[in-house]
Amino acid sequence: MQQAFSLFRKRWGISILLGLIILFYFFNGIHYLRSQSITSDEASFMDYTIRFLKGQPDRTHPRTDNSKMPVIVLNTLPRVAQDIINPGQEKTDGGASDILNGRYVTLIVSAFTILLVFGWSRELYGEKAGLFSAFLFSVCPNNLANAGLVTTDSYAVFFLLLGMYLLWKFCLVKSNRYFILFSLVVALSQLVKQSLFHFYVLAPLCLLTYYLVNRHPFRWRIFTKRLLIFLVINFVIINAGYYFHQSFRAAGDYTFMSSLFQALQSVFPASFPIPFPVPFTEGLDMAKYYDQVGGGIDKLSSFGKVTILGRARTGDGFWYYYFVSLFYKTPIAYLIFIGWGLISLFRKTNLLGFFSREFFLLAPVIYFLVLMSFFYQTQCGIRHIIFIFPFLFIFSGILIRHLSGAATKIICGLICLYLLLSVLRYWGNYFPYTNEFILDKKMAYAKVGTANLEFQQGYFFAQDYMKDHPDVQWAPKQATSGKFIISTEDYLDIWNRKEFEWISRYPPSGHVAYNYLLIDTGEKIGTKPGP
Repeated sequence: MQQAFSLFRKRWGISILLGLIILFYFFNGIHYLRSQSITSDEASFMDYTIRFLKGQPDRTHPRTDNSKMPVIVLNTLPRVAQDIINPGQEKTDGGASDILNGRYVTLIVSAFTILLVFGWSRELYGEKAGLFSAFLFSVCPNNLANAGLVTTDSYAVFFLLLGMYLLWKFCLVKSNRYFILFSLVVALSQLVKQSLFHFYVLAPLCLLTYYLVNRHPFRWRIFTKRLLIFLVINFVIINAGYYFHQSFRAAGDYTFMSSLFQALQSVFPASFPIPFPVPFTEGLDMAKYYDQVGGGIDKLSSFGKVTILGRARTGDGFWYYYFVSLFYKTPIAYLIFIGWGLISLFRKTNLLGFFSREFFLLAPVIYFLVLMSFFYQTQCGIRHIIFIFPFLFIFSGILIRHLSGAATKIICGLICLYLLLSVLRYWGNYFPYTNEFILDKKMAYAKVGTANLEFQQGYFFAQDYMKDHPDVQWAPKQATSGKFIISTEDYLDIWNRKEFEWISRYPPSGHVAYNYLLIDTGEKIGTKPGP
């Protein structure tokens, strides 16, 4: 009886601590999302969603529609609730309040990711490790930066993690229940983010590797049955997700934009029916096309030129872009924990144990790092790869299992404290976070480029600063003396318009909210800037 009570008390304590982590996450996230101005993508996400809800899922504006997905319908729930409570209401703010209220939905979905991180880590390494991994996720500045926005990035984090978790469970227990759930999640993920189309490559690679290492016998009958189930589930959900809109259109009736899809089109007969909705197929094609074009080409690219380590490229990218971004935008505490975890892995885990546990955590990290670095040139900041972080946080739980002695526990606690100090320094403004490897924050743009700092989310901070400093003005397009504020996007001229070329010759004298730069041109153009 006493043992049962002790177990109950322990589990109750774990639940309370997990609840406190989530409570702080909500408190932090709500403050963050209320502090951010409307970002570059949120208005176009809402615009597509409104058309989608009206039964018009066509991607009529390729540059802005190419990456928009049906999942953002969830972010309209607050507006739907308002219309039910106050029917006939009219808004005159251009949809700004709908975006702000819609952000709460993304934050709630992201909180479910904390539960998933906790659950998977607990299964692998124990309840304390689960809490540790949940804590790491809850204070991740790169996750928080997107969890409070109306975009698909945080949804992608949840669905990739859930899909890999279910794949891992299926491999362990060989249950049809887990396979069907996995199939459902993969199908739903195709309504969330186009990069999750790689589930169709990543999952087979993981299955093949796992079965070869464990020498499981291959049974054609079971394989064929499960493959058929997987295909049917994905076919039904993807088509239903787009209202079966023009499904089975003939391949010859498409006008594809990307060279990849044009090449695929030439392989099939013109009459071949493509068994998916037109907006689903065209969305993949458009995304591939704009990746093919690259960034920085005004009126043609869908994103600005790529900037990193003081270098810039138009229409191309850098193979090391995401490695550099991760190095500077990942809190140093995380890098320590991940390295510590790898040491524990190599010292304590055998090969079969690795492929039964950590393989499913590290495989997606390696896969997407290689894919995004060497096969994509859509390099718009670390947000495009934040879905690898939960896997690393769960993996870091391994070190909690192997902590021994008071000294190592104190060291771990001190690193956690350092993590909090590093992250909360950006309270309410996590998007431009960089770690302490960049000490002079006004020069962060020279290391991580503009897309890692700027999403047009800091306008409110700039307004407040200018209100308190009336001698500072927005940078003009003509050369003028004075003190100015300018976004890193304009300072680095990511669209090659040369509108602020004159001011880019002046080094910044300071920063506002980590992504706006302060420029002092001196009393006269050409004079030395003032202190």
